[in-house]
Amino acid sequence: MHLMKSFLTHICSVALALLVLFSTFSFTINEHVCGGVKMSFAIGIAADDCGMEMETKTTEETTMQQKSCCDDVSTLIQGQDELPSKQELDVATIAFLKAFVYSYIFILPATDEEKAVYKPYVPPPLIRDIQVLHETYLI
Repeated sequence: MHLMKSFLTHICSVALALLVLFSTFSFTINEHVCGGVKMSFAIGIAADDCGMEMETKTTEETTMQQKSCCDDVSTLIQGQDELPSKQELDVATIAFLKAFVYSYIFILPATDEEKAVYKPYVPPPLIRDIQVLHETYLI
């Protein structure tokens, strides 16, 4: 029981550390949309294009560019710059914490129970040998 509780405590602490770490990250999601269909996406780097780029026609007088059917969409996910160091606790939160600690300490059973120690079993003294009495022998 103690080993399982220790293991669960380590798992929770690692999960909370990863939560704090990933909440402070900022990253970009890049998508390549062609004709209204998402063709590719990438996190942190440019998304691959579909290879259907429109050509630009250049003449001596004017440069014409047709509207491309492809779009590159970038979404910035902003992380927290600073984590709050102190929060004000209201009366309801303090009451909940007191009840939680009380139930955790006093209501849950203690895990430091002593194991029952038994002396090695000594069979009673033999009054008559029953195998010899009935003449049954194991070969």
